[in-house]
Amino acid sequence: MIDKPKGKGEQLLEAVYDRCRRVRQWVRRHAVRNPKLARIAAVLCCVAVLGIIVAGYAMPREVTVSIDDSIETVSRVYETTAHQVDRFLEAHEIDYDPEEDEIDADLEDPVENGMEIHIRKAIHVNIIADGNTVTVTGLPMTVEEALKQAEITCDENDIVEPSMDTVLKKGDQITVKRVEVSEETRMRETDFQVVERADSSIQIGDVQITQKGRKGKIRETWSVTTVDGEVTDRHLVKEETVKKKKDKIIGWGTKISFQRPTDLKYMRKIENVRAVSYHFEGNPAGSYGLPCRYGTVAVDPDVIPLGSKLYIEGYGYAVANDVGSAIQGNTVDLYMERFDQCILWGARWTTVYVLG
Repeated sequence: MIDKPKGKGEQLLEAVYDRCRRVRQWVRRHAVRNPKLARIAAVLCCVAVLGIIVAGYAMPREVTVSIDDSIETVSRVYETTAHQVDRFLEAHEIDYDPEEDEIDADLEDPVENGMEIHIRKAIHVNIIADGNTVTVTGLPMTVEEALKQAEITCDENDIVEPSMDTVLKKGDQITVKRVEVSEETRMRETDFQVVERADSSIQIGDVQITQKGRKGKIRETWSVTTVDGEVTDRHLVKEETVKKKKDKIIGWGTKISFQRPTDLKYMRKIENVRAVSYHFEGNPAGSYGLPCRYGTVAVDPDVIPLGSKLYIEGYGYAVANDVGSAIQGNTVDLYMERFDQCILWGARWTTVYVLG
C-alpha cells in the first residue's frame, strides 16, 4: 500500500509536536536544578504552539472547483481560508443550488489544501405538447426520462423532437406532435361512356339508342393523417365498386332493305338508277343550300330537279340537294354520315321515286 502524501497542515502539526517533545525533554532535564526556569520555558512553549496553530488555521488553502453545465466544464482555482465546504461556496459566491445541483463533496466536509470539488448543474427543459408548455428540472437526462418526469405519454405514431434517446443539454427544448391516422370513406360517381356501334337490325341511315347509359358508384377508403389536428397526408387505400357503370350504346343502321312503303305516293318512278355513296368530312353544304347529311343526294338536275323530294329504294327518303360533273343521267350520289356506310353501300342499282 502507498501512503497518501502528507499535506502542509499535517507537516506543520508534526513539526509542532516534535518541538513540543524536545521542549518537554529539556524541561525534565532542568526542572530539578531550576524549577522556575522550567515553568517559564513550558509557558513559552505553549504560547508558541498556540501561535503556530492559529497561524496554521488562518493559512489560505487552494481549492479547485469544476462546474459542468452540460455544455462545457469550467474549472477555477480559489484561495480560501474557509474551513468548511458550504462556507467556502458561500464566501466565493459559487453558483450551486443544493436542491437541484449535484456536488461530489459533503457540505460539512473540511476544506483541505489541494481539494477538488466537482459540481454538475441541473438543466431546465421546456416541453411543448398538447398546446401547453411544461418545464422539467433535473440533471442532464434523456428525452424519454424528461417526458416521464412530466407525465407526458406518447404513442408510436407521435413525432418527438429530438429523439427519445437524445441526452438533453442546457437550453434544449422538446416538442411533441400528436399524430392521428384515421380512415375516411366517400362515394364517387363514375361517368358512363358513349359507344357507337354498327347494328344490322337498324335500317341504314337510322340511328337508335340501343342501351341507356348509367353512372357507376365506387366506395373509396382514404387514409388521413393529422398532426396536431391539421391534415398532413391523405391517400387512397382501397376502392370498391358498389354499382357498375353501364355505357350508353348508340346503334347506327347497316340494314339495307329494298322494300318500299306500301302507302308510298309518288309522281314519277325512275328505274335502273345507279346509286353511288359518298362522304365528306366537316360540314359541307349542297348546291341547293341544305347541309350535306344522310337523306340528301346529288342528282343530274336535268333528270331530277334540285329540291325534289325522293324515295330511293334501299336508302330511304331524300332531298335532291347537290349536283356534280360526274352525275349525269340516271345517276345519284347518296350522302352517308360515315365512311363505313359508304363501304357498305358501295354502288348499287336501284329505283328512285319522285314524290309529289
